[in-house]
Amino acid sequence: MRNEVRLQPGDRNKLALCRTTLELLMSIKKPIAVLAICGPYRTGKSYILSKMLGAPDIFKLGHTFNAQTLGIWLGTSYLDFGDYAVVCLDTEGINAPVANGTEDIRILVLAVLISSFLIYNSMRVPDKTDLEKMSCFSQLATNIKIYENDGENADTNAEYKQHFPDFLWLLRDVTLQPADRNGKSVSPVEYLFNEVLDDINDTARALKGCFHSLDCLTLPPPTVDEDVLQHIELHEDMLSQKFVSRVNDLLKYLREKIHTKRGFGSSEGIDGHTLALLITKYLEAVNDPNTVPCLDSTWEVVTSIRLSAITNQLLQSYESEMDKEVMNYLPMEENMSGNGSEKALMSIHESTLTSKLKALLNAAKYLSPKLDIDSKATWEKEVQEQFTTQIIVEQVDKITGKKCIIGGILHNYLKQNYDRSLEYCIAKFNLLYQQIRQRIDFELSSHEREGIKQHVPPTYTYTDYQDDKRKLENDYFTSAIGPAKEDVWKKKIEETKHDEWLIAKLPKFENRIVDLTSQLSTTEVEILKLSENVRTIERERDAVKNELKLDAYVTVQRCTKQKYTTLRPQESSLQGRRIITRVRILWGLYKREVEVVEELGDEDALLIGQTWFNHHYPALIMTSGAIRAECGKLNVELPDERNENVDNLLVHIGRQLYHKNVVELDKPHNLQQHDVVIIQCDNQNVEETGL
Repeated sequence: MRNEVRLQPGDRNKLALCRTTLELLMSIKKPIAVLAICGPYRTGKSYILSKMLGAPDIFKLGHTFNAQTLGIWLGTSYLDFGDYAVVCLDTEGINAPVANGTEDIRILVLAVLISSFLIYNSMRVPDKTDLEKMSCFSQLATNIKIYENDGENADTNAEYKQHFPDFLWLLRDVTLQPADRNGKSVSPVEYLFNEVLDDINDTARALKGCFHSLDCLTLPPPTVDEDVLQHIELHEDMLSQKFVSRVNDLLKYLREKIHTKRGFGSSEGIDGHTLALLITKYLEAVNDPNTVPCLDSTWEVVTSIRLSAITNQLLQSYESEMDKEVMNYLPMEENMSGNGSEKALMSIHESTLTSKLKALLNAAKYLSPKLDIDSKATWEKEVQEQFTTQIIVEQVDKITGKKCIIGGILHNYLKQNYDRSLEYCIAKFNLLYQQIRQRIDFELSSHEREGIKQHVPPTYTYTDYQDDKRKLENDYFTSAIGPAKEDVWKKKIEETKHDEWLIAKLPKFENRIVDLTSQLSTTEVEILKLSENVRTIERERDAVKNELKLDAYVTVQRCTKQKYTTLRPQESSLQGRRIITRVRILWGLYKREVEVVEELGDEDALLIGQTWFNHHYPALIMTSGAIRAECGKLNVELPDERNENVDNLLVHIGRQLYHKNVVELDKPHNLQQHDVVIIQCDNQNVEETGL
């Protein structure tokens, strides 16, 4: 079978590429070799190509004087040589009655441009007159240009040799042994060079100077039976054994010599798609009488088109694989985490991009110009960058100095992943926070009904809220997925600030929050730590006051309005001495004077220090730092900083205050007279007497 274009003499204005031919060539994905045959009509060209394809009648054979092949025919089957494929082109015979010299040149030029191996098929041993019939070859150099612009790359025979196909002159029906002028037997190629192409004429120069290589083989007559010759494809069993053997030798020779069609300036074979584009562009030039086909400019156009097509194909393949690996699994993490257990979008992208870049270089390797190693590496890098920029468009952030993706195919996947992550994380946060919100609503509604007026302690406290918030953070970041998790957390936590304020306003928390926010850092961690100290100190202070009222088992003499003169315990018990000291000190502070009547123990000194600090600085937390800061304003010596215990500092301060009478009150102490009582030491017949 073959793709053919049948043209009548009146229709021979231009050559056109058949759609089926184009489809066949584009379907060949591997490198391709092109075997073409030309020569005078009715010389058996089609039979040789048919045998090359494995049957005697692949190309239609003629049985009359008229030429059978018009234009150029391409076999619809091709040979698979493993690493590359071979297609066969049968051309219209030269000097056919229906053609003219212009048409012969046009067909020959196209055959030379697209083939990698060209057979010239003629009858018998050639002579000088045969060269005159091959005058179309002498016009190849004027009808094909290597470079668009002349100059340092001026067209020369060496340039044509580099880009033209190998040439085999096949002599048919030869019965004699070639010999030189001295009668010595020579090979057909020696005879061709020495006896036929020795004369300096345009055809000889074109054959020897333009083609990559030049060889010559002969075939004997297939048979002497004219009936067999009329239908040679039907009578192969009746052909001469010598002819059959020589045909097999020829086919073996062709299989060994043929090579792939190479790109302009490249050592790599082109594929069928690229060949189809070349043929299309060459046809445009051949059909235009004002244009000469140019190899370098045509190759530049074709490589641009082909590289673009390869790029688009691989971009589609990239999108297809990303859709398969990403879109069904959104949202996903953008980057691989430490354990690497889940899919990450950027990891999938990098793996997919790497495979596509490798495929790109493999598919485009025959499109690269013939360069040295460094220049070829630069070309490959440029090709990869052009491909990558369609997937990733980056911009440097002016603030952070980091690159960020702002466009390209990947940006679309990143955006979809972020949007899906945003939806997922918001839903996850709302679900986790729902239980906390319910507890807050219940607590608030309970206090609105009865808690505030009756000062009922809250069942859900600020501490409980902070514990739940820490658990919420852990649960959220364990289950949240994708790049939006941090943004969602910051936004949603900010939205819960009002809930936190409501919880903090419940009983037992409002005063603590006000005190802490006025004196200390506003960070939540510091507030929580200091709030615990506040509660502890308040409990200790209340306990001291209660102890003073309940444990004052002493007898106190009346004192003057100006000075607290004498205090003597009626019992010598240790407890009696401590309590009388406490009463004396408290009342002395109230009256602004203190008279020393005995040495102070640590417990009594601690009481003086605590009383002095709470009186002067009721709003401060009792810490070693705060005590030292305030004592700097008084003439009070402090112990070494290595003793930073709060009680030790207060004992030290209390003892100095007691002995030096340095207490100065800004306002009267809130001690009331009924807080100091006269009670019998034996705890019987209690009698209260005001001072």
